Amino acid sequence: MRIACVYGPALALQAVLRRDGARKESEDAIALAAGPGERAKVLALTAAAHRAGVRRGMTVGQARAVASGRLATSLRVVLTAPADTAAARAALCDVGYAFAPRIETEGERVFFDVGDLARLHADDRAAAQAIVARAARVGLAVRVAVAASKGVARAAAQAHDVAVVPAGGESAFLANLPVATALRTFGDTSESVELGERLRHWGIGTLGALAGLPPGEIQLRLGPPGARLLRLAAGRDDEPFLPSLPPDALEEGTELDYPIHEIEPLSFVLRALFDRALDRLACRGLACAGVTLRLKLDPRGFDVRDLPLAAPTREAKTLIEHLRLDLARRPPGAPVVGASILMLPARVRGVELDFFRPAGPAPEKLAATLAHLAALVGAENVGAPAEVDTYREEAVDVRPFPIATPNPPADLARAATDDPARALAPALGFRRFRPPHPVEVLMDRGGPTALRGPQIAARILVAAGPYRSSGEWWHGDGFSRDHWDVHASDGAVYRLHQDRRDACWYIDGYYD
Repeated sequence: MRIACVYGPALALQAVLRRDGARKESEDAIALAAGPGERAKVLALTAAAHRAGVRRGMTVGQARAVASGRLATSLRVVLTAPADTAAARAALCDVGYAFAPRIETEGERVFFDVGDLARLHADDRAAAQAIVARAARVGLAVRVAVAASKGVARAAAQAHDVAVVPAGGESAFLANLPVATALRTFGDTSESVELGERLRHWGIGTLGALAGLPPGEIQLRLGPPGARLLRLAAGRDDEPFLPSLPPDALEEGTELDYPIHEIEPLSFVLRALFDRALDRLACRGLACAGVTLRLKLDPRGFDVRDLPLAAPTREAKTLIEHLRLDLARRPPGAPVVGASILMLPARVRGVELDFFRPAGPAPEKLAATLAHLAALVGAENVGAPAEVDTYREEAVDVRPFPIATPNPPADLARAATDDPARALAPALGFRRFRPPHPVEVLMDRGGPTALRGPQIAARILVAAGPYRSSGEWWHGDGFSRDHWDVHASDGAVYRLHQDRRDACWYIDGYYD
């Protein structure tokens, strides 16, 4: 087994740069801090800030004072945002899922098996460089190491940008690695700090010097952390690899420095969220099948809304257009100070084009079209017609369009299997007038003989009826009618009815 360790150094700082569209190699002096006001502690900083004299652990006031004499511009201080850090950590996981179906996460690192990548890449180094390039697409700068075990890969990724540890050569590869660098992979704990101090007093600075010491004496004097470090120096690692499957949904969020009151600036913020989320989905070869938007309101409360899509899409423009129309129709009840989106991933179904007909509209455009119609005529007036539980013929209901993309070939095959005669039987359409047109009708003993209206005047050649219907008397506005189907001299077949309550005649429509 070959294990790859993908390490995102200073991931919290990278999360801020990723949110702002910058990269880690930016020349701007940026310091990441946590805490109140000028007493906040610096947690991470860019290379430009380090050259200006800023160090981790300084307060913001100290960092500004140190950098003021060395920088042409002022030091930029940003505060940690849990939503941005969580999104960057999830993006790092998506880099792993782009190359393996299961990964193991550990803080700023992910591990996955790259043994099968030999079929796609020339060697392990080419695979590691492909991982670095894929991480850059989601706005992260990472270090990658490939080795036979997790511990060796972790230590190699801590010291090198791209490293490949050959099988059987672990101890030789790690011989020149400083002990302090290897201990950073154990975490910033008191035991690691104490272990590093004791080894420094002993004069041991590299793992190669540590590997020559007797294991029994190291276990006795340095305890379990020292024994673990000695096994790593010798290239022996018994740490298990415990991968897990990806989550069912993908989340991307951010917190705002100031409240947003209008839709346009909010759309600009959401566009960045959608771009980053779609880049993460593209790493896994997936698209967005549905979005849940969660807006944090000022001073408290949340606005949560679902944006179902007619078909999976990878176009941020379609999603933003749909979202803007929904926000215009139902604006948030208070200023927005934070936003997060939850995307449901799905695979895009390939569409086979026809040789002799032009390509039709893309299925993902349906969601934006429906949103446009809802903004124009109201959401309650957009949908598909549905039957109503009544005997009133003109009654009809409007229900939302089904989100699931239909499969016409399968549906037709199922209908033909259930009832072949019904699937192939011709259907007669009826074009109904809404509301029914009032007309004058001449009657004799056989029924209607002629009709006349604002746009119709004809003799009736054949009449069938009457078909009596009544109901809904319990609502107070019930109906009682006599219906006739008539073939007129103008060639059309009309549907008439006489209201028995006032004896007036109406034309309901015609058959087509």
